[in-house]
Amino acid sequence: MSRVKAAESGLAMLGDFGLPKKRGGWIADRKRMLHQRYGPASALAVDVAKRAVNARGWSREDLAEAAVFAGSSRGNAAGWLDAWPGRKRRKIYAASNNLHSEIAAAVSIELGIRGATHLLSNGCASGLDALGMAMLHLRCGLAKRAVVVSVDLPLSPALLGSFAESGLLSANDLNDPYSPKTSGFFPAEAGVALLLETSPKRPAEAWCELAGYWTTSDAYDPIGAEPKGEGITRCLTSAVKAFPKRRIAAICPHGNGTPAQAAAETTALKAVFGGEPEKPSLHLLKPLSGHSLGASGALETAILAHSMREGLLPPNFLNLTEPAKGFMVPALAQKLRQDDVVLNLSVAMGGHNAVIALTR
Repeated sequence: MSRVKAAESGLAMLGDFGLPKKRGGWIADRKRMLHQRYGPASALAVDVAKRAVNARGWSREDLAEAAVFAGSSRGNAAGWLDAWPGRKRRKIYAASNNLHSEIAAAVSIELGIRGATHLLSNGCASGLDALGMAMLHLRCGLAKRAVVVSVDLPLSPALLGSFAESGLLSANDLNDPYSPKTSGFFPAEAGVALLLETSPKRPAEAWCELAGYWTTSDAYDPIGAEPKGEGITRCLTSAVKAFPKRRIAAICPHGNGTPAQAAAETTALKAVFGGEPEKPSLHLLKPLSGHSLGASGALETAILAHSMREGLLPPNFLNLTEPAKGFMVPALAQKLRQDDVVLNLSVAMGGHNAVIALTR
């Protein structure tokens, strides 16, 4: 969080990953992704889940009654497409690590969680979907608490090569998602665990409230973005209508850096908020963290929630030059009012859109 507060990017050249002319972000401590029993994404999910639970002080009894919701776009692919250090090479279908569901199962097994266990894999919206589905599960009274984990490890030669061949990675090293010259995203690894409780034992220590969740589909193309951002517009509109008497203070947009996504998203933002006298500020976090695919929405939620606990919104990357016209993109942390609403948006290939609302 220290770099986020300073609005400094944590990205570096990917020479060790076979792309010396491109930048990305990775987890320095590789031991956190090593496990004899599980694939690397599952091992990381267990690691972050244990850290979160220990920090919160949940007991064995608390965990036994909890639910697990996991989100990942690529699952354990990095562990079987390429040899993963510290783990015996296995045939793809000779071990459970070819199954995305191993991530949620591993967290359940290692933490003794006996409630519902689900894996959401909706591309880059997986993390937000895991959070949203966990919230709905708790609201329905099916559990009192949930462990939400979201992990993606795209920094393997095979996966990076595929992204590069598809033209999705930045070609000009411009880390400015809404610039007309943006040409692609900066890949990153991430592992996130967020704990949800309906009645926290220590309410004063809660970071924020998850106050809503909405999804839409573009029904347009399996890869390309619908150019007018119609699905994003509907998703954001539903979120705004849910808070008629409260201020939508800020939005963390998807902003991954691909030209098509930038065009669709800015069009949608203007359609929803263009006529408002006081527009929400935009807080683009991928220029700071890179794009961790399915884990990005959960990572951004963790950053937002950490800032909101202090009554603030995180600053934007200092080198942003092309914000969406008409919207404030602050370079300094912004203060929040007590009743403000903050929206987080994720957009996935296939035209799946997800929004969650956070309140103090």
